[in-house]
Amino acid sequence: MKCSHALAATVAACALLAGCTAQHNSSPGSASSPSPVGSEITPSNTASAHPSHTAVTDLKDWPTKPVTVDEMPHGKLLSTTFGKGYTGSEFINRLAKQWHITLGPRKKNDFNKKDDVPPVWLAAGTGHSSTKATTDVTAVWELSGDLASLTCSVSRKVPDYKDFLRDCAKLNYPGAQPTVATRWLKRTMPSLDKAHTQAKKPVGSPLYRSGQAASYLYEYDNGAEGTVDMLRIFGAAS
Repeated sequence: MKCSHALAATVAACALLAGCTAQHNSSPGSASSPSPVGSEITPSNTASAHPSHTAVTDLKDWPTKPVTVDEMPHGKLLSTTFGKGYTGSEFINRLAKQWHITLGPRKKNDFNKKDDVPPVWLAAGTGHSSTKATTDVTAVWELSGDLASLTCSVSRKVPDYKDFLRDCAKLNYPGAQPTVATRWLKRTMPSLDKAHTQAKKPVGSPLYRSGQAASYLYEYDNGAEGTVDMLRIFGAAS
């Protein structure tokens, strides 16, 4: 199945929040993998994983202002699910239906069979606006079925792209505060825009924390899609 260039970038970025290793990480900010962080490891894997020369990213060290991709963490991202028993399926299916996104079936992904990181379930889909620009959703679950991350990516050419991002930010995981999350998003976008315009390279925002989760916004240029905003929400271990 063919997918849009933007969706391929989103899936690649989500892979980094899905337990894949650095082998799958392209240059940060590239079209193939616009993620600023390295690979993810979960607490259940840390004891058995082979020693790595890549440092683990402590979320407490995350930048507190918008920064370019080269200033963002590039180590392994220690994360968890959003909570035991939380699948997020109802929310994700409703989001996809509302934005006319065709969400594919869950597929088991083992990004590197040679490492000690277990495979995950991944589902992704793309919607097209009246301008032919895309909205993308990618969700990752641990094999238990618990949701590990949700990533929403949208071209600025989509007329109501801000509404799409706002709807994504309302993910109803345990401990979520949707109203506060949407306020954070509204407050963050102007400063991220300014940083992106000045730097002329991919930029990422400070983290938003609520419950057992963290979120950040990422802005980059993606060819014909123009400027793309990627909102990533993931289970946070600390």
